[in-house]
Amino acid sequence: VSGFITVFIVYLQGEWVWVDSDIGVPIGARVKETPSGQHFLVDDEGKEQKLSLEQEASLRIMHPTSVEGVDDMIKLGDMTEAGLLRNLLLRHKQGLIYTYTGSVLVAVNPYKDYPIYSNDQVRLYQGRKLGELPPHIFAIAESCYFNMTRHLRNQCCIISGESGAGKTESTKLILQYLAAVSGELSEQQIEKQILESNPILEAFGNAKTIRNDNSSRFGKYLEIFFNKDGVIEGARVEQYLLEKSRVCHQALEERNYHIFYCMLAGITAEEKKNLSLGNAKEYKFLTKGDCILCEGRDDAKDYDRIHSALKILTFSEKQHQKILKLLAAILHLGNVSFEGQFASFKSIGMILTKPLSSEQASDCRDALVKAIYNKLFIWIATKINSVIYKKLTNNPKKSYLSIGLLDIFGFENFEINSFEQLCINFANEKLQQFFVSHIFKLEQEEYLKEDIVWNNIKFSDNQSILDLLAGKPCNLLALIDEESHFPKGSDSTLLQKVNVQHKGSKVYIPSKSEHDTDFGICHFAGAVHYNSNGFLEKNRDAVSYDIIKMVDISTNELLHQIFENELSNNGPKMANNRKVIMTPKSSLRQVPTLSGQFRQSLDSLMKALSACQPFFIRCFKPNNDKQSELFDRELCMRQLRYSGMMDTVRIRKLGYPVQHTFKDFLNRYRVLLNTTICNPKTSVIQSSYRVTFYSTSDINSVFTVKKMSGQEEETSFDPSELQEAIPRAWATPSPSLDEDEDEDENEFDDENDEFSFYKFSILHFQDADHKHITQRLKKSLLTHDDEADELPDNLTEDEDIMIGEEKLHIIVGYAMSRPGIRDEIYCQICKQLVNNHNRRSRRLGWTLLSVCLGIFPPTNLFLKCLENFISKGLRDYKEYCSNRLYRVIANGERKELPCWVELQAAKSKAPIDASVTLMDGRSVDLPLESASTSAEVCQAVADQLGLKDTYGFSLYISLYEKMWSLNSCEKHVLDAVSQCEQEMRRQNKEEKDAPWRLSIRKEMFAPWHDCSLDPVSTDLIYRQVIKGIKNGEYMTDKEDECIQLAAMHYYIQFGSEYDRENVQSVVEECIPTHLIENKSMTKWIQLISSPLLQTQGRERVKGQLVEMARQKWTLDFSRFFEVTMMSGPPLPKSRFVVAVNWTGILFMERRDKRLREIPYLEVKKNYVSAQHMTLTTFRGEFVLRSGEARSMAAVMEENVEGLRQRSVYALAQEAIKSDDPMFLVCKRGDLLLVDKDESSHDRDWIRARNERTGDSGAVYKRMIEYLPTLTKPTDAMLVVLNAAKTKKISGKQDYFSECRPCHRSAGKDAGRPKGTGKEKLWASSREPLKQPLLKSLVRKSDLNHMACSYMGDYPIKQMRSPMELTDLIFGPATQHKELQDEIYCQIMKQMTSNNNRLSMERGWQLLWMCTGLFPPSDNLMGHAQRFVESRRRDLLAAGCLQRLKEPRKLPPHLAEVEAIQQNVMNIFHKVHFPNEKSDIFEVASTITIKDLCYSITSNLKLSSAEGYGLYLKTPTKVGSDYENRYFFDCLRQITSVPKKGKKVKEGNASCLYLKFSCRKLWFNVSPGKDIIADLTFHFPQEVPKYLHGFHNCTKENMITLGGLLFRAQVDSDRSQFVMIPRMLKGLVPADQLKIMVPEEWKKHIISSYNKQSGMTVQEAKITFLRTVSSWPAFGCDFYEVKQTCERSYPNPLWIGINKQGVSLIDPTSKELLVMHQFNRIIEYYSKGNSFTMTIGTLVRGNSFVCETSQADQMEDLIRSYVSMYERQIQDFRPRNAVNQLLFI
Repeated sequence: VSGFITVFIVYLQGEWVWVDSDIGVPIGARVKETPSGQHFLVDDEGKEQKLSLEQEASLRIMHPTSVEGVDDMIKLGDMTEAGLLRNLLLRHKQGLIYTYTGSVLVAVNPYKDYPIYSNDQVRLYQGRKLGELPPHIFAIAESCYFNMTRHLRNQCCIISGESGAGKTESTKLILQYLAAVSGELSEQQIEKQILESNPILEAFGNAKTIRNDNSSRFGKYLEIFFNKDGVIEGARVEQYLLEKSRVCHQALEERNYHIFYCMLAGITAEEKKNLSLGNAKEYKFLTKGDCILCEGRDDAKDYDRIHSALKILTFSEKQHQKILKLLAAILHLGNVSFEGQFASFKSIGMILTKPLSSEQASDCRDALVKAIYNKLFIWIATKINSVIYKKLTNNPKKSYLSIGLLDIFGFENFEINSFEQLCINFANEKLQQFFVSHIFKLEQEEYLKEDIVWNNIKFSDNQSILDLLAGKPCNLLALIDEESHFPKGSDSTLLQKVNVQHKGSKVYIPSKSEHDTDFGICHFAGAVHYNSNGFLEKNRDAVSYDIIKMVDISTNELLHQIFENELSNNGPKMANNRKVIMTPKSSLRQVPTLSGQFRQSLDSLMKALSACQPFFIRCFKPNNDKQSELFDRELCMRQLRYSGMMDTVRIRKLGYPVQHTFKDFLNRYRVLLNTTICNPKTSVIQSSYRVTFYSTSDINSVFTVKKMSGQEEETSFDPSELQEAIPRAWATPSPSLDEDEDEDENEFDDENDEFSFYKFSILHFQDADHKHITQRLKKSLLTHDDEADELPDNLTEDEDIMIGEEKLHIIVGYAMSRPGIRDEIYCQICKQLVNNHNRRSRRLGWTLLSVCLGIFPPTNLFLKCLENFISKGLRDYKEYCSNRLYRVIANGERKELPCWVELQAAKSKAPIDASVTLMDGRSVDLPLESASTSAEVCQAVADQLGLKDTYGFSLYISLYEKMWSLNSCEKHVLDAVSQCEQEMRRQNKEEKDAPWRLSIRKEMFAPWHDCSLDPVSTDLIYRQVIKGIKNGEYMTDKEDECIQLAAMHYYIQFGSEYDRENVQSVVEECIPTHLIENKSMTKWIQLISSPLLQTQGRERVKGQLVEMARQKWTLDFSRFFEVTMMSGPPLPKSRFVVAVNWTGILFMERRDKRLREIPYLEVKKNYVSAQHMTLTTFRGEFVLRSGEARSMAAVMEENVEGLRQRSVYALAQEAIKSDDPMFLVCKRGDLLLVDKDESSHDRDWIRARNERTGDSGAVYKRMIEYLPTLTKPTDAMLVVLNAAKTKKISGKQDYFSECRPCHRSAGKDAGRPKGTGKEKLWASSREPLKQPLLKSLVRKSDLNHMACSYMGDYPIKQMRSPMELTDLIFGPATQHKELQDEIYCQIMKQMTSNNNRLSMERGWQLLWMCTGLFPPSDNLMGHAQRFVESRRRDLLAAGCLQRLKEPRKLPPHLAEVEAIQQNVMNIFHKVHFPNEKSDIFEVASTITIKDLCYSITSNLKLSSAEGYGLYLKTPTKVGSDYENRYFFDCLRQITSVPKKGKKVKEGNASCLYLKFSCRKLWFNVSPGKDIIADLTFHFPQEVPKYLHGFHNCTKENMITLGGLLFRAQVDSDRSQFVMIPRMLKGLVPADQLKIMVPEEWKKHIISSYNKQSGMTVQEAKITFLRTVSSWPAFGCDFYEVKQTCERSYPNPLWIGINKQGVSLIDPTSKELLVMHQFNRIIEYYSKGNSFTMTIGTLVRGNSFVCETSQADQMEDLIRSYVSMYERQIQDFRPRNAVNQLLFI
């Protein structure tokens, strides 16, 4: 067919199209249709326009991605300017301020606060990859942090945009995120100092402009340094191009720098008077913009913040005042008016003066002011760097990693552009080139990852512009510098040279005429015209001679400091007679120009950025009016171009612009396929695949799929019916006429049934019946002792968010973490099942009940009732639920949440089909259910296989490449399956797709293993060994062993007949691949062929191979347990792994580092309690803590007892002498070889042979002890076992291997016996040491040599007390770790070969104190242990071995010294209680405050040990002891003798303090629940607070409480009525005494007393507590503080701290001003008498500062409450979900 074809495009109503606009970029519009059929458009701005046929033909259809918007603009189908612009518009309307363009983040300033920067958001983005979560600046920060720590490469983040776009806020947010993440690992305050540098730099470098209320008027590059662990170690800030002119001149509606207004609003009246300052309106420098106030800023409050930040950054108060003086001077100078002036300037060899006009004088004044402020700003930045970079100055920078944050001015193009804009735009050109090259590189890397064939893309960047500005010879900046150095150089001569030099350049726009002062440059973002006036003056940036002269003669110290360089290099030299000494000009170095300095800084910056992996944040402002809802298209389009985002589009268009995900591609093009297999509704869609479109010639090859690296897979989700088990229908059930007939509702109401649910509800429910309700419960059904188990009154706002399986998991999670809430859950489920007429709801409820029954049992309180309830339930659930209840009681509760397969099985009430793989490749199919344990599965497999020797066979579970043992014990199999599913969830995959597998393997051998007993067992082990050798599980590097094993394997498989192919298959099966690669296959075949075995029997060889594996790979066939050693003989580590195998018990830090080996022969006994196991050996007793303590103890016990039963070796327990020749004569400890014949079982004696004498005879069984061994013990082991024959181990050459060489004395041998000239380092000496023993300390003279003096071996001239000597010995060592081993060595030296009994006694005393203070190093630990063990007879030896703990901070306390001098190891201390009673408690040297609190609460028999603390009261202060500190360190810190002033006698030291135990954390305090706690702590602590007047109570309350307090004091003694007026201070709050006269108080109190007739004293106290416990301030610790930071609060102020948070209270009205919950307090700390806390979020944090002598107590109390809540969060999920989830 020939001719033309006309194509008509028909647009449907509602279709989106692109339409041309007046801004030069198409905008979006929607097609509408009139009733008459005519089309018209409604564009994005809501404007309507009719369409002609011609216009309709020019329309372009909008891609679906541009219609809805995307979070990553790389996904846009319309990759154009219009597409990018509309996407930002759509997201701006939705309140989404962040958008990705690949890895570039676009941030649109919302001009309002968004609640998306909380600590929760930090935790949400922490550890997540870029793109996993919605776009956020925290995602960029996390990517920087992750890449730095993972790849050990420096990172940088370049933040750019126009003024007002939000660069400064973005920089702060990233900094806050990094500080928050690092602060979790850090123990220092450097993060705080870095953060506090921001308000200082902002105050001095930011100002209000027309476009921005907090505009940065300087560029900033902040480099943050991290150590290898990701902890911030320091930072450094570089500043660029401060806008100096703003100090003197501001445009209309703009302000000067913030600091001026903050200073005038924040300083005190006295400071204003000293500085002669007034209000801001009085100063010309602050009023030129006609704008004093800035909306949204509180200058006074900001000043307090700046002042606080200066303190944190170590600016002294003196420095602060000096800064204020300079700022005040600047303001005063601005008010100076000039009439005429003389100015001097330098010439060669002389000084000339000439008159200046007032304008010229003002210019000079302005130059001075600008110079001072600029230098001050530089000095402040330098001072900040000296603090935050201090730690790094002494270490090489390369040893740290860094993240750099660049907050720099964006591209600028104003009506008049000057030299500053040229420098700024030059910087932006450099950054743009960096940005484009990075994006170009990323795009090419993407094609490589996709394996796409592509041609090299040629892309031209902005190099020509950079060449013009600074690249080629005679570039623009070089010409400006050159002209600046010519004396006659001017702006006009400069412009002439530039025009001549560059008029031929395509990117240069020359002046239009000779008189025109403008020139232009075609920048990447568009043409900019610059006015050359003032270029040279600004570039010279020179400080005039007059200014330098004035500064030099000034007495202001700070002024001299900030002009230090100018004074030293260019300034005149002042002689003593104050004459000016001129320096010849030729000798002065040339002053660098501003452009030269800027270029140097910029080159350095670009070099730093190039060495980093960069991230980019492009900040946009939606409009110039700071309106949150307005989106100015034209402005945003300009910013898109300025930001370089369009270059991303250009680069993409040069390559492959359309890049769909597999899911999107399939949805769009699947209609082309003639199949249904790609139906998205029925197939699993992998969204992590990208498709590159090629052609449509072949439908089957229409696309090529490549998996993208670095993205998480996402699959379709099919919710199960069980996930509706907690439906919203339970809240509003619809009636159903279809009722079940197998359930009689009335059965639940049986009053006569003792265990009916109805009767249970009457006895135990609070305010509810047992029947179904449609409303949510307002309180728990049951009463709970722990208030954490109670349902809170306030229900969460996001109650409908979590549904289905997640709700179920939360309910089960509650029950697992809090056993006290389990009955509550069961009762709520049962209640909702009774009288529930909705069939579906009821069946789902029974399903939920069955799931819970598989996870946790009820308590005994509800058990019988629940059994009864189930028996009356639905017919098909009765047996199923009853069985699950029986099983969960028998096998115990689960440890993990229910897994997916378990929930699926609950629907059908059927078991779970599982397959267990064997080592021979076979599998055994078994049914599993919720309570199945690994022991049950192992036994079931053994029964099917006929496996008899089941010892050591364990069930294993594997997921991908990971495999771990479930042992053969009480561990639940489905708990392990649940862990696998949780790992899948963590990887963003579906739980149901978890590829877990079960298998049976030999985990450990029995010490008595015999391969001949069970061929099935031997065969399974054999096949496991062969596979393990091949895959590298069992390693051997010896070639002979490999050959031997392969030969044995060949014989077992093929016999002794040789076949080369069979040999090759054996090589492939059991020789590791890397060994085969080292030699040729032929060589291995030759090696294995030669030693082929002859006929021996295959089963026999199989047994030999297994035995060989047992002997060689002992550690591989072990059971491992992670433990923490609580006490025992010293080891280098307290946390290690215990390996139990057939040879014994091994303590190991890692595979190649063994700490101790304990053969079973050395084990005496072990016993276990909770999570602790005590292992008693002949060498000491180990107390080990482990979550698997019971399993560990069981396997040890089984091995030891099994060996005893099979052993023929025994020890005589006592000496045996008998006249009967039939009986054997032996000594205690003799080794006997026992003859165990069959008849011996029925006799009380047995025949044995004495291995010492060789005689044989009978011995009574009761007189011997069988040894746990199958082989004869060695003589050395018998020595260990026989305590009477323990050998002392000489330490002579053991622990002194690290000592310095011995020396002979020179010239001082008089009186010394012959032969003793050489020094004996290991033996005692009566002379003091001349130098340390250890080599490492030979050159250090700071060690006190006092051990000899304390032990009495060497007399000292000045008498010293024992306390002074121990301080001298141990004091330095507690502060300097390197001295600790020296102390040990010196003490052990003096105790070696020392025959002086008194000296040895004191030596033991020193060693006892030393072991309680700090342990020896790992190198010395073993030697010190053997030293003490070899002297076990000494009274203190055992105590020394047990005392080795973590190091203390201070020397021994007086009580410890005095006690050990009496050889007393048990020390007791008196502790006082609030009820004025006291008691004595034992305090060991190694006891912590927390341990002592537990001991006290246990002794008092309190119901809970939580919440109590120790306080130390001195004559001047009461302080709280930190719970993790050692008790004696706390005492020592208080009672240490001051260096100055009068010393306190040692004997009276205890009189300086009293130790109090008090309730510290008022949590779970319910008066009447714990009577002892109420009477001992709660009542006596609350009464003083009430009487002080802290509570806001009514007159009626005071009368009632007055009567109760009176009864508590006098009981029933009515004769004391007359004393009431005198007792009023103890009955009525102090501030309320005067509201009535005493007699009136008396009358009311007596009346109240009479109403309480019959009440005991105890009951009166409990009633008092119950009354005050309902008040909001109950349990508060109150502090009276002074504050001036918040002007709306009174001063002084009360602060109350309790479990609710921190309350600020008006002392006058007692009204609560504000209460800050602990989760809102993001920071708190004390310093001296100052306490500071910051409330809010990472972005909007308000600091509150107050003064009080109890600041440290406030910090400690808040920290304790926060720690308590954090522990609870870790233990269980939020409480308030249980009731909600059951009934929504």
